[in-house]
Amino acid sequence: MGAAYLLRFNFSVPAEWSSSFSIVFPLVIIIRSGSFLIFRTFAGLLRYTSSIDSLRALYVVSTGSGIFVLINIISFMLSGGSFIPMSVLLIDFLLLLFGLTVPRIFVTTTLLGIFNSSSDRKGVIIYGTDQAGLIVKHTLEKEKGPIYRIICYMDEKERIAGKKIEGVAVHEIDYLGSFLEKNPAHTFIFSKQPPTPERKIDIVDTCLDFDMKVLSVPFISNWISSKLAYNQIESVYIDDLLERTPVPVNDKRIGTILTGKTVLVTGAAGSIGGEIARQIAGYKPAHLILVDQAESPLYATEAVLKQLMHSGTIEVVTGNVADKVRMAELFKKWKPDTVFHAAAYKHIPMMENNPAEALRTNICATLILAELASSCGTSKFIFISTDKAVNPANVAGASKRIAELILLDIQSRSATSFSITRFGNVLGSNGSVIPRFRKQIEKGGPITITHPDVTRYFMTSTIAAQLILEAGAMSEGGEIYVFEMGLSVKIYDLAKKMIKLTGLRPDKDIGIKFTGLRTGEKINEELMYIHEYTRRTENHKINLVLEKGLNLSQISEKIENLIPLLRENDNQKIIAAMKDLLPEFKSRSVSKKTNISPVN
Repeated sequence: MGAAYLLRFNFSVPAEWSSSFSIVFPLVIIIRSGSFLIFRTFAGLLRYTSSIDSLRALYVVSTGSGIFVLINIISFMLSGGSFIPMSVLLIDFLLLLFGLTVPRIFVTTTLLGIFNSSSDRKGVIIYGTDQAGLIVKHTLEKEKGPIYRIICYMDEKERIAGKKIEGVAVHEIDYLGSFLEKNPAHTFIFSKQPPTPERKIDIVDTCLDFDMKVLSVPFISNWISSKLAYNQIESVYIDDLLERTPVPVNDKRIGTILTGKTVLVTGAAGSIGGEIARQIAGYKPAHLILVDQAESPLYATEAVLKQLMHSGTIEVVTGNVADKVRMAELFKKWKPDTVFHAAAYKHIPMMENNPAEALRTNICATLILAELASSCGTSKFIFISTDKAVNPANVAGASKRIAELILLDIQSRSATSFSITRFGNVLGSNGSVIPRFRKQIEKGGPITITHPDVTRYFMTSTIAAQLILEAGAMSEGGEIYVFEMGLSVKIYDLAKKMIKLTGLRPDKDIGIKFTGLRTGEKINEELMYIHEYTRRTENHKINLVLEKGLNLSQISEKIENLIPLLRENDNQKIIAAMKDLLPEFKSRSVSKKTNISPVN
């Protein structure tokens, strides 16, 4: 306040004002000290000053100055004169605000820059110029200032390219590659999600080409106490990069087979069966019946569905779908309107060594369920098949193809609508390559791949389940639907990308070892036979498969000859019978005879 008086009166304060200093200065000390204590401006650390600290300084100065203005107004009303000149109050306000903010900014920008030279700090690019992008910048500066420096922002918005935000330049994301050629960076952080998953893939691929670490900010709902901390910024996972743009589905049409209906899902504890059940819950079925023999995962699925279903009932059934008596009781009691049959054995090496179990679960169980559905008046029966059923090279694929043929055969003499959905691998499912690679990386490698040229199709369980519901709703009976899977993914490239996403180097930090193709494994999976062709449906992600010259005349007879082989307990005979039924089945399996229980 003294400095304000001196500046206002050119360092010569008139006696009429200086005479009141004995009252003014004690009052100034009391009011200013009180406002500082209330707003605690002294509690912040200089090196961590942010815009919030500057705003707090504005509040504390404005509060004190506002009180003095109020005192002036009262003084004017009582005596006709001001207690403190208004010009002095204005100068005091500006001096205090300057004194509380500029030194802090000087420390954070100048002194920290001296002690942490740009050459020593790792360059960071932030994707997104919205509020989240600013929060990421402030978080890094507060917690990791000595380690990281913000090189630039990048965004899709052309209108702000070339401008600056808090002194940091903004560039268009389209120029990321050319920018990195001239300005090497260490880390790329997604503060928001790109407009499409495909766009995110392109950005990440460019970053990995320049050996950058790629991180992502979680949704604001996941922030601790609604605040972002550096340790909450997480790595981008390969699962995110294999996702595709969600496909809109006809909810009204799907609702006709689910809403108010009794719906049965087999394999409900599995990745795809569980996701189908979760999505069905949103359509308000009258009864949702979950069948699986995996007790603990089924219990977990039930717990999730209880949170999602606000009407209708959930019935959990632990049991083997190949148990004819158990399934007959289930169908008799509930008479399901719609059945989604996802239960199956799918692991290639396991089924190569246990073909009798593939026969029991993938073939016999499908026949049992299909006949029960037909006899009890089920309206829709949707079967979840696999790309391994096309030109099968293994028992698992052959058993699923035989199950397809069983349903096509039964359709000819049943009022139930049987439809088949065929697609590739589900991301993150039990036993799939991604969880296995992740564990191998965590252990320090090596990642094991069967062959350098192996490719596979991938789809998220969410999108797969959506398309299964859509296909089931549009089916009229006897259709095979193939989902649009995009381009197949080379597993070797997938492994290298997973290693890079963890900030490590393939073949240096984490080795990659080729173990040779397993029995029954193909280098490339197929979605269709050569004699099949497709026709587009209303949903561009679902294609209807049309068969040329498929002969089902002897299917029933050959199935009748195949099923009794379970009792003989001879795997070689089972494989031979499968080959007789499927001439295209080129198995090299030499499975030994194993002990199994008789089929029910």
